[in-house]
Amino acid sequence: MKQLKINHAAVWVSVILAQLVRPLWYDYVFFGIRWMELNEFVEEDFTSFSLPIGLVVALVSGVAGAYVLAWLYTKLNVNSAVEGMKYAFIIWLCFRFLEVTTQNYFSLRPFELTILDETAVLMQYQIFGAIIGGWRKYKSE
Repeated sequence: MKQLKINHAAVWVSVILAQLVRPLWYDYVFFGIRWMELNEFVEEDFTSFSLPIGLVVALVSGVAGAYVLAWLYTKLNVNSAVEGMKYAFIIWLCFRFLEVTTQNYFSLRPFELTILDETAVLMQYQIFGAIIGGWRKYKSE
């Protein structure tokens, strides 16, 4: 049986594509206005926000998550994009969505905000899962 290895190109392509999700998701055209309302933010709240720092944090987070999934997929022998998406969904549900839902509940944050934020994360996980699960690379025998 062929043994999977991490496909670094797949990891980096998935990270780059996943980086497009949040700027689109939180744009005023989609959910940006509602997200600001639910957080009780106003435009002035963003005057001290550093976009470059935010982009670096998002990139580091994406790289870490994609590499952990890629490593895990080699152990689970994930052999398709659909299987990769399935595992990504299970991981997101158990280790991300339910934990953030609990935290937000006890922080008195609206459930709608949890759904809005975590759906963006789910889309990123699905991109990781599809690309890393489908674009396989094997160790030489």
